[in-house]
Order: sequence, then C-alpha cells, then structure tokens
Amino acid sequence: MRITFNKSLLFLIGILVVVTYAGIFLTAYQLYNTAIEQERKRLVETVQSQARLIEAVAAFDQKYSISSFPGTPEEATLSQIVKAHREYEGFGKTSEFTLAKLVDSQIIFLLRHRNQPLKNIPSPEGGFFLGGELAVPMQKALTGQSGTVVATDYRGATVLAAYEPVSVLNYGIVAKIDMQEIQQPFISAIGFSQLQEFGQSNSAANRT
Repeated sequence: MRITFNKSLLFLIGILVVVTYAGIFLTAYQLYNTAIEQERKRLVETVQSQARLIEAVAAFDQKYSISSFPGTPEEATLSQIVKAHREYEGFGKTSEFTLAKLVDSQIIFLLRHRNQPLKNIPSPEGGFFLGGELAVPMQKALTGQSGTVVATDYRGATVLAAYEPVSVLNYGIVAKIDMQEIQQPFISAIGFSQLQEFGQSNSAANRT
C-alpha cells in the first residue's frame, strides 16, 4: 500500500513538473516574442530617423558646403556623421549603427565599428562583396531595400537588424543588435526556473 501511494504521489509530482515547465516555456516564449517585436520597432524607428538625418545633412552640404567645408560635399557630410557617431554607445552591449557604400560591387564601411570581427572573419575594413554570406543587412540596404531581418552581420554574428537606404548619397545604414543579447535573459530565466523546479521535486520525492 505504501509503495502504491509513493508511486501515485511521484506520478502526480511528475505531472505537476511537466505542467509547470510547459507554463514556464509558454510564458517565456510570449515574453520573448514581445521583446523581439519591441526591439524590432526601436531599430526601425532609429535607422529611419538616422537615414533621414544623413540625407538632410547631405542635401545641405551639396548646396552650401563648398565654401564652408574643405573637400567634396560627400566628405563634408561623412565627416559630420562620423563625428556624431563617435561617442554613440547604442542601446545594448552589442548594438550599433553601420554605414556603408558600394565601390565596384564591394561594400565599404564608413563608421568605426563598435564590435570586433569574430574569429576567422576578415576585417570589415577590407570590404565585402554583394551576394556573400556576411553583412547581409547592409547588402539589403545598399540594393535600395528597407525593412528588418534576422541574419548575419559583418562579423558573422546572428543579429536582429533594421536596414535603410540613404538615397542622397547612395549609402546604406543598418541598426542592429546581436540575437544572443536579446535571448540571454530568457535563457537564463528558463534555466533558473528549471533548477528551482528540480530542487522542489527532489525535496518532495525525498519527503515521501
């Protein structure tokens, strides 16, 4: 009788653990999707405002910079944009803007990169070609597209990115953040919950 009771109790504990895990994963999944959508909207708003700002500066420089700044209007615009982004810390540990142009089908990045290339990935200063597996968001921007994508960046990292063309200069701009940074809080939360549930189930089993 005692053995049957213990088995029934363990079976009920097992069901409770499964239901609890399912609830944890479902909640985490819903929160994760909400976080992704919020991050996506923020990236889109940011990259669009930056693209319009660069276009406005470029339009002004094309009309007035010859007498006010040395070099070409494009050089004057780029100098101002580089200076404006020099102190930018982003809205996360891995987030950043990238600005680039095409030279003979090669992507040439114009801003100093906040993040270092991953292992065995060439430096972005060396340039990437359209159609390659790296710098996918920027490739889209430089072909006149705008939107968001989960893809590889210039480092080979998987990122959530918003991309936008800068029509006045034929540049592309990307605002992005590593997917790992977005996912980590949810992975940690699920792992912590699993440890808690494991400890509670073990305690209940030991009491029987």
